[in-house]
Amino acid sequence: MKLSLSERLLALRRVRPFTELRPEELLTIASATHAHRFSPGAVLCPQHGIVQRLYIRIDGSAVDAQGTLMQPVIGTTILLTGQPAPFAILAGPDGFHALVLPRSKFFTVINECPSLLVGFFRMPLLGVDYRGADQP
Repeated sequence: MKLSLSERLLALRRVRPFTELRPEELLTIASATHAHRFSPGAVLCPQHGIVQRLYIRIDGSAVDAQGTLMQPVIGTTILLTGQPAPFAILAGPDGFHALVLPRSKFFTVINECPSLLVGFFRMPLLGVDYRGADQP
């Protein structure tokens, strides 16, 4: 199911740090993303792999192999540092529907929307992309 640009904008507005961005920044990001639905258990990134995309949750969940929930934005740490994932990242038991931003567009978006990078650094990260204490 393909999401319209307005649907992608609305999805971004529900997830921090995108909630803090100006409308023109959101438009830049939404234009660079596409939606993808992952089946339950689908591998988003294998253990010791390098994430090639930023994933922004629309619904469902992403988990590690033990079932620990991830934050709504997955891949930030790995994309910014280039370090491999210390564990596999999988779609949760109900699957994972996400906006996907390819690595090649991620750095372009960061360059065009520097406040997004500031927002990423404000996100509470426990481990690599684990859900922070103040995340619902």
